This record gives sequence, C-alpha cells and structure tokens, in this order.
Amino acid sequence: MKLTIATDKALCVALKHECLRCIDAFNDFVASATISITQGENRMIAFKTYNAYARFILHLYEFMLGAIAREQGDTTLPRGKIADAYISSHARRILRNRREAILNGTAPVWENHISAYPEELPKEFAEAFRHCRNYASVHVSAKRSRFNLSEFYDKYHLFLYLLYYDVKGWWGRVGNEFPDLDEITAFSVLVKGNPPSQP
Repeated sequence: MKLTIATDKALCVALKHECLRCIDAFNDFVASATISITQGENRMIAFKTYNAYARFILHLYEFMLGAIAREQGDTTLPRGKIADAYISSHARRILRNRREAILNGTAPVWENHISAYPEELPKEFAEAFRHCRNYASVHVSAKRSRFNLSEFYDKYHLFLYLLYYDVKGWWGRVGNEFPDLDEITAFSVLVKGNPPSQP
C-alpha cells in the first residue's frame, strides 16, 4: 500500500520507537559486555550479553526494513535480497563517507585512524546481518544453538555500529524531553476511567 500523509506519520512514529528500542538494546549490551570484561565471564553473563546483542541486531534490522519501506513510499516491508541490496548500499555509503572524511581532514578529532575502516564492505554483510537476525532473535530453530554470534560480532560489528550510529544520529532522542509516540507512550497498566463492574 502506498504511503499517505497519515500512514507516513504513523510509520515515522514506529521508526522512532524502533530506533529507541535499538538504543536501549545497545546500551544493555554495553552494560552486560562491560560486566563480562571487568568481572569475568560465566554462563549467566554470556546469556544476558547474547540476548542484549540479539535484541540490538533485531531492532536495527527492523528499523532498516521500515526505513526502506518509507524511502520506497510503501507500507510493505521489503524482504530477502531486496533488503540486502538496500542495507549493503547504505552501509557502503556510510563507510565511504567515514573514510573520505578521515582522508580529507574533515573528520572529528575523536574519529578513528583510517586503518580502522576497511576500503570495502564485505559482500556478504547484509545477508549475514539478515541471517543473524533470523537465527539469534526471531526464529526458534536448531540453527540458533549452532549459530556463532561471537564470530558474527568479530566479523561484522564495525559495520553494524556504523549503521547504528547513523540511525541514532537521525532518529534518536533530541533534547531531554521524551518524544510522544502516540499509543506507545500512552500505554498504561493502570485501570483508568471506569473501573471494571462487579459481578
């Protein structure tokens, strides 16, 4: 279905929500990984760190699907190779821009050395990202217990972080006031208005 002004506004609220969920998951991952590094690893810490990273991947991937749909002016979320192509193109552009800013001297003072950024995005990155989202976060299958998230992290975290940093810069919170997300931020478990009738 093609986006209308009303559905675009609703999709923007959903994208903002997904971005904030991604930020929460990333912060949880950083906190858990810090405990793992400073206090030593054990199964419980590994479990919590895995779960936080899997949620981060899920929310980042879902945000990307929503952003593709919005860019295409449609409410239908892309799947498979279409999503892979868009994600690869977007990540490649971010990587290229980072490298160019370093090389031409316009990067911020806190930026990494050029050696931190490879010249090319791995060809399989977007497909690996999709599979990781499926195996570690979404589908309950035997593949999950055999999927090596540590290896995925080692190979692709840099590129996920570049996507995340870009998304957070455009869609993250601005200022101290929490954004109004319609029914999402109106959610309450308290009974309001008319209390339930007594039998």
